[in-house]
Amino acid sequence: MEDDGTLGSLNISVDKENRYFNCPEINQQRLLNTSFWIINYIDGVKTKFGNDRSLVLIKYKLDDADNESRKFFTNSREIKYILQRVKEMDKFPRRVTMRASGNRYYIE
Repeated sequence: MEDDGTLGSLNISVDKENRYFNCPEINQQRLLNTSFWIINYIDGVKTKFGNDRSLVLIKYKLDDADNESRKFFTNSREIKYILQRVKEMDKFPRRVTMRASGNRYYIE
């Protein structure tokens, strides 16, 4: 590609260390007893609340192009384990429901 002075013509690759989802954030509490699709996730995220969090990308309706994505952070061992297993199986997106028992969050 010819250099026309734009950034696009430079073909700069994405920074693999700076991973994020560009959408509004929602918290786990607001997702309780709600079903949604997990589209993807990023593990090992450092936040002001601690290290090794997961950032999860969700949609309420998978087939609706106008349906805006949301993201939430989690440190739930149960959720992080399930995300890892689904990723290993290459089975995203996956429909889930957010549940809680006390302050323990999980998906089913």
